[in-house]
This record gives sequence, C-alpha cells and structure tokens, in this order.
Amino acid sequence: MTRRHDRPLYATAAVAFAVVFATTVSGCTADAGTPGTRFVIGQLNASATDPVTMSIVGLQPGLDVTVEATVTAAGEQWSSRVVYPVSPSGSVDLAVARPSMAPYPEADASGLLWSLEGPSQSQPQLERTWADGDRDIVLAASEGGHVVATATIHRPGLAGFATVMPAFAGDVVQGAKGKPMGGTAYDLRLGTFYRPVTLVEGRKPAVMLIDGDDGGASAPFIAGQLARDGFPTFVLPAFGPEGQIPGSSALSVEAFDAGLAWLREQPNIDPQRIFTFGSWRASALALWLAANEPQRVYGTIAVSGATALLCTSASGTAIITHDGVGVPCEDPSRTIADMALIRLDRIPGPVLLACGEFDEVLGNACSWLGAGVSIRGARPGDEFIRAPGAGHAIAVPPMLPVGLAELDPATAQATEQARVAFWSGVELMLQAASRS
Repeated sequence: MTRRHDRPLYATAAVAFAVVFATTVSGCTADAGTPGTRFVIGQLNASATDPVTMSIVGLQPGLDVTVEATVTAAGEQWSSRVVYPVSPSGSVDLAVARPSMAPYPEADASGLLWSLEGPSQSQPQLERTWADGDRDIVLAASEGGHVVATATIHRPGLAGFATVMPAFAGDVVQGAKGKPMGGTAYDLRLGTFYRPVTLVEGRKPAVMLIDGDDGGASAPFIAGQLARDGFPTFVLPAFGPEGQIPGSSALSVEAFDAGLAWLREQPNIDPQRIFTFGSWRASALALWLAANEPQRVYGTIAVSGATALLCTSASGTAIITHDGVGVPCEDPSRTIADMALIRLDRIPGPVLLACGEFDEVLGNACSWLGAGVSIRGARPGDEFIRAPGAGHAIAVPPMLPVGLAELDPATAQATEQARVAFWSGVELMLQAASRS
C-alpha cells in the first residue's frame, strides 16, 4: 500500500469499503394503493459494522417519503428518521439522494444506522447493545401518512466473530529462573485474547491493543472488529488494575512484555508481524512501545492522540513504568514544538496515524499527527489520515450509533466517514502484512 499523506477525501475508501451485492429484502406492503413498493437492501457481509446499501422503489412521485429505523435492545428503543423527496422514477437511493430532513446534511447509504438515537448508557450497557448483541433493525417507509413498505435488517454483533479467553502469566514460557517471563505472579491476568473464529490455518499478523476502555473505542468494539476482519488481538488494559504495579496508575513495560510473549506463543500467529494499536490516551503508549521494541513489534496504529509520551499531569506523573520507575514523559502543558517526540522512525514496519480536524477532546490532534509525520519521514506502507470536519471518536468501528449523538449533524457525518476511511486503512495495512 502506498503512502498517502493527509488524505482529505473519503470517496475512494468509502467505495472500496461499501462494495456490496444488492439483495432484495422482503417487507410487507401496508397500503394496497401502492403495489410493488419495497425496500432493496444490499449487504456483502452481515456484521453490525458492515456497509449497507438501501433504496426504496415503487413510490409515488411528487410526494415525500419518510424512512424510519428502530432497534429494540434490552427493552429500550433506538430510532432515526429521515425524509426524502421522491424522484420522478418513483425511487429513492439513500446513497445518492440528499435528505430534506435528517440528522445529517448529505446523502448517506447507511445514515439511518449510525444516526440511531436512544437512551444514555453506561460503558457495559453500550458494549452489550452495540458490540456484543445481535440486532434487528426494522425499517418503515411512509408516504402521505401511510406505511407503504417495511423491511428488517439482521446485524450480528461482533462477539460472534471471536473466541475470547483470559491470558495469565503462568501460561507464558518460563525464563531461566523458573518464573514466568516479566517476573510476574503465575495467577496474574495479563489481558484478554480475541481469537478470530476463522483463524484455523496459516500465520496471521496480530495486534497488541492498548485498551483505554473509552466508549466505542474499548476492547469489545476494536478487538471485536479486528477479529471480525480475521486478525487475532491481545487486549492489554492501560488504565485498569491488570498488569499494573501495585499503587501505580501507570502501565508497566513488564506487563506489555509478558503479554507480547504470551501472544507470540499462540498458534497461527506470525511473531514477526505484531502491531500495537491505541486510541486517544493509549495512542502514545502504542507508539512508544512500538518505537522501543523494534525487534519484536513490527508496526503500529494510533488514532486521535499525541505523538509524544505525555505525563498524566503537569507534575510529571508517568504514564508507563519500567522496573518500577516511571519512564520520562513530557509536560502536557508545554507546546508540541518544545517536546521530545516519540521516535517513530525506529518502527520497522508500517505506521497508521489518524486524526479529526474538529476533535472536540484533543483540539490539536492533527498538529500532533503532523509532528509525528515529521519524525517518521516518508516510508512505503504508511498511511496518515487527516479527517476534515471529523470529531474525536474516529476509532469506533463504522455503522454504529456510538459517540456521535452529541455532535452537530455535519461533524457527526464527517466522523462516520472518517471511521470508514480509518478502518479501511487498518484492514488494508494488516492484509498487506499478511502477504509480505
């Protein structure tokens, strides 16, 4: 894959991600005066994050059609509603028709899915609703106040694409002194492994996900999506109790080393093609670990974060420790120009960096990306995505109504487009590593 720097448009990535076979999904005609009115739905695959094409045919020209989507999960309902003018041919193709009323301004084939709105949910609820569980999305089209077509889209959750298992220090090959690698206790849980159900032969690149447990960028979403794409993923908690030195809020290098050793021993893993992955606060950890372990880490993916190892406070609290001592970090109150950036030039394989230009959490996210590019230089296989108009949560897999409700319509749609481009880039990069 050739290097694309500061890619401003998503047409190519979106088309590549959204090539689907049109399949008519039967619905019921509620108005006998409009025979033949129906939804035509296209899905190449059928996970919760796969693209969808959607059109309605057999409508009455000259009227508006209201299209609604509803999902019921755990007794709670999510819904979205869009209004379109009907073309003279009596059809509406959501991929090209601009809505006259919608929670997004431009045409969008899957807009009804990612713009669903519902109740406020805790992190576990969010994961159960949109990462784990299967969902049936009920569609209804109405003209003149009458329902004229219905259809249901079944969307399997990401949990079905992986076998999830805990990883313990005692499972790692013992070192010369008879202790697990990393010097940790045998019963210490190092992390969680997502093994794709499709992983049955050959060797595949694998991912060390530095999990920040952050909304739709938490492990059930990201590791689930990676497993859905066929890539085994080890989840290393960055801001929880697993793998931490007692009394510390920092991730330890020892925990990472032990987790990496565990991952490299798994069947069907290519130990020479391990990637780190981090978003937001965990992005710098993923970059730093890749830059400081070039013999064992091949490449890295980092989104919506800094390209320097920032302290957790201006007082110098370390975000990562080595042998119980905090790794030197940068004062987050200083300017980018005054900081020592992570040596991205040391990473032997490809690097993918992404940012949203309207990031509401890290306002200078794209400046951080630019600083990282200046250190990295031009390398074949790298990709740098600067997403125009997009917000912070672009690490969330596409098609999911997560992390968008608080954004204005244009920013929400740009963020969804950035998600499509980002995950297309992730899949292409890992696939390229599979072939090399």
